[in-house]
Amino acid sequence: MELTAIYRCVAALDVHQNKLTVCILHENESAEIITELKEFGGFKRDRRAMADWVASNVIKLRTNSLNMI
Repeated sequence: MELTAIYRCVAALDVHQNKLTVCILHENESAEIITELKEFGGFKRDRRAMADWVASNVIKLRTNSLNMI
């Protein structure tokens, strides 16, 4: 069975009591899949840092995708 990509960028969260793991998969200009993985603690400041990291990646990816058009 062959899988067809629907989105060019996705993020996944693995949530535990003391740790959050975030994985971002995105396709670059050469159609290669890039994986970014980062772990955060379970405190409020860590969750804020996680949200900032994900948001900064989304902005960076949007800017790059606009340059590809």
